[in-house]
Amino acid sequence: MSVFLRFIGHLEAGAAMTTEVQGSRLDASTRKPAATAPASAAPPEAAEAQGAAPDYLASFRLMTPYLAGSRASLATAVVLASVAVACELFPVWAVYRIVEATIAGALDWPFVVAHAGGAAAAVLAGFSLMGAALGLSHLVAFDVIHRLRLAVARRMSQLPLGYFSERRSGEAKTLVIDEPERLELIIAHGLPEGVSAIATWIAVSVWLFALDWRMALAAVVMTPIAFALLILSMVRGAKHAAAYQAAGVRMNASIVEYLAGMPVVKVFNRAGESFAETSEAVRDYAAIETRWAKESLPLASTFYALVLANIVVILPVGLILLRTGTLSLPTLLLFVILGATYSQPLLRLFSQFHTLAHVSMGSMKVAELLAAEPQADTGRRVALEGRDIVFDKVAFAYGEHDVLHDVSFTARAGEVTALVGPSGSGKTTIAGLVARFRDVRQGRVTIGGMDVREIGLDQLMDTVAFVFQDTFLFSDTIAANIRFGAPAATDAEVEAAARAARAHEFISALPDGYATHLGEQGRSLSGGERQRLAIARAILKDAPIVVLDEATAFADPDNEAAIQDAIGALTAGRTLVVVAHRLHTVAAADQILVVDGGRIVERGRHDDLVATGGLYARLWRDYNQARAVSLRAAARPARRKAAAR
Repeated sequence: MSVFLRFIGHLEAGAAMTTEVQGSRLDASTRKPAATAPASAAPPEAAEAQGAAPDYLASFRLMTPYLAGSRASLATAVVLASVAVACELFPVWAVYRIVEATIAGALDWPFVVAHAGGAAAAVLAGFSLMGAALGLSHLVAFDVIHRLRLAVARRMSQLPLGYFSERRSGEAKTLVIDEPERLELIIAHGLPEGVSAIATWIAVSVWLFALDWRMALAAVVMTPIAFALLILSMVRGAKHAAAYQAAGVRMNASIVEYLAGMPVVKVFNRAGESFAETSEAVRDYAAIETRWAKESLPLASTFYALVLANIVVILPVGLILLRTGTLSLPTLLLFVILGATYSQPLLRLFSQFHTLAHVSMGSMKVAELLAAEPQADTGRRVALEGRDIVFDKVAFAYGEHDVLHDVSFTARAGEVTALVGPSGSGKTTIAGLVARFRDVRQGRVTIGGMDVREIGLDQLMDTVAFVFQDTFLFSDTIAANIRFGAPAATDAEVEAAARAARAHEFISALPDGYATHLGEQGRSLSGGERQRLAIARAILKDAPIVVLDEATAFADPDNEAAIQDAIGALTAGRTLVVVAHRLHTVAAADQILVVDGGRIVERGRHDDLVATGGLYARLWRDYNQARAVSLRAAARPARRKAAAR
């Protein structure tokens, strides 16, 4: 459970950074736009050219480490499934024996009843054994999926928080939930049914050759030809597999985004234009699927025709041998009966391979995540000499694009250090480095004299608290959301934190008070109320260092005043780093750092920076002019003319 709590906490903080990260990537003054164009920028043909064929063994390699303790159960399931399929052959043998006795004139009722009863018992036994096999294999599958999901969540919790800001919001859910779930098809069905299909086919082949090698050759002659065509079909189709999966991901994401943005689309009456990208994604998906089908289906359909056509060889050959007296009628009938269903196990096996191809593509993505280099963690709890934060000649890059250059400053304990500057200048990137959302490329960041890379991640997370402008609340009670900052906190401590955050009054006004369930992301509350709950959570955490990313961005004047009071309670005696957009909120800061183009271009107190007449002075002037702008509707020309008269 602790793994998932830490993972969720990472997602909360990572999501909050996304806006600034994306803005930083698009700041043309310092770097090229990041390569985050929509998937439509890469045509399906290009994706196919770059995509690799699926690794059909990827699923098996992925799940093998998590089969520990379940291998015996899985082997038992395979054996039971093989015996169950073998039971299906007993009725065929019983019919053969009855026909043989009839021709020999030795048929009697006890003989018929014995064989008919045996056939019925075999059918019942087959169903029972297959049910037991599938029951066991499903238990194994659920156990493996459980272990794999924990491993994926654990690995995600070990990755830098910035990892999540580069990915769509649904990708983490896909890797934790969807892709492991698809392994159920392989473990619970593919392995027992696939292995039993192969075993049954081999057993039937041996039986047929033991009865009459000539008729056995007639029964199997079509099979190698059919499977040669199948393999050729799979080779042709494999080159489309990666593009097919990418197109499917793009289409699903585009549809979800279109539906999520429906209110905006409706308000601005842009349904046609907004749907254009979604419709293009659907068309591209259909185009790839059509090309795949055109190349694969002719050969695949021929495979289906040939693999079931062995009866057209068995019957003529059997009649010729029967006429020459070298084949008995019962044997011919047995080959006719078995020959008609001889390739059914192979068809089941082909179906499993088809499933395996699709599951393996997802398994490759999960394997890539599990193989990702975790963020280095010393695991140490070290003694910190104070709570000063020092940036020493820090440089940082997203991929190949440098976004921070030679950043140096000290945020002293007990003081407020504000980061201000144009959008996309790197303010939130700097703040995120305090808690190792990512690691610096050059230089170092220290807390209490220790490089943050030398501090264990658990200690670092205990030392730093965050309040982001895009507040995330869980669909739980208000008390549970506040208590997330300190799970062992008492009700009295939760209420004290809420009072300090100026949230107690509106909480008490709710019908259920602190027991009120917030629903999805707390959307029933205003932006200012959500912010105060987030501040209460940070107060309860009682971390000595606090990072604020413009906590008043979404607040109205009344809420802003309450939030400012709450921030005062939060920051008392702590080291505070503030990313500020509303400049008046940091006018009293002990130190203001002006960031532009990934560099600190000015530093000092508010009055000194205004007097200097630099970038901060311009930002302050523009900010005050914007606050003074009246949003009153302009008078219509007719009214102005009337007023002039």
